[in-house]
Amino acid sequence: MTTALDLITGALRKINVLASGEVPSGAEAADALVVLNDMIDTWSTEHLSVINNTENIMTFQNGKATYTVGNPVTGSFSGIVTQGSNIITGVTVPAGIILGSGLAAPGIPSAAVVTAIGANTITFTPALPATATFPAQLVSFTVPGDFPIARPLRVTNAYTRLTTSGQSNIDQPCDIWTLDQYSGIGLKTQPGPWPKVLFYNPGFPYSTITVWPVPNGAAELHMWTDAIIADFATLTDTVSLPQGYSRAIKLSLALELAPEYGKQPPALLGAQAKKAKDALRALNASPPTPSSYDGGIVAPGRADAGWILHGGFE
Repeated sequence: MTTALDLITGALRKINVLASGEVPSGAEAADALVVLNDMIDTWSTEHLSVINNTENIMTFQNGKATYTVGNPVTGSFSGIVTQGSNIITGVTVPAGIILGSGLAAPGIPSAAVVTAIGANTITFTPALPATATFPAQLVSFTVPGDFPIARPLRVTNAYTRLTTSGQSNIDQPCDIWTLDQYSGIGLKTQPGPWPKVLFYNPGFPYSTITVWPVPNGAAELHMWTDAIIADFATLTDTVSLPQGYSRAIKLSLALELAPEYGKQPPALLGAQAKKAKDALRALNASPPTPSSYDGGIVAPGRADAGWILHGGFE
């Protein structure tokens, strides 16, 4: 496991800001953490820098073609978190919070979801009680869209799975179309048993998915998206990285931090950073799709002289 501080320390050593065995000061580490998170955000926008794809499973609603996607933090409230309890007390309930909102605060598990809203209480997922007591602290909350997942940067693949009784577990392709392609559909309200086309519009803070034909039966959307590389909330946050990522991050971060310390990074460092990141891109590149051909066209020539009898025609 690697911490944010490990990555920062390694990067600063590569530009000779730190010697072996030294660690950055609190202020240096805090500033570098901001730069690290900014760089990671940029890596998430680069398809070939993303570690993996995520399968998101969502349920269509009959007659509904457009769905909002996202689960952004939209506000906060003050409340008392008690260890072993799943009820936050002393709350002035904020406008906007709804059932299904996500919660984030010290002591509250990361997967906590609002299940009940009282006059001065908020109840979250019962199976995940608070791990510590924190009196009168700020708790942030999200407002989920129709599909409450992290807003995808891009959709890479999708299919529809039928869940109707008697026809369950049958998968149908769902093509990813551009706006120009979707605009060319004449009857966008056409009902169908399942969608065959998906148009993704990456708005912010919510993006939207529009499908066609309009769902008219029990079905799930299985949508594959690039996994967003998570930011580090603190210097002690840990992350498990695949082979090659730790070195690539340290080298790239060293280049990002060098100007802040008045350093001119050596050409070798830039070459090493490029080589490390190119290796990740090569690893993450999709293999070419095998070509398919008409068997009649590519069939080998006849091994006999039969063509003489039929003149070359079947």
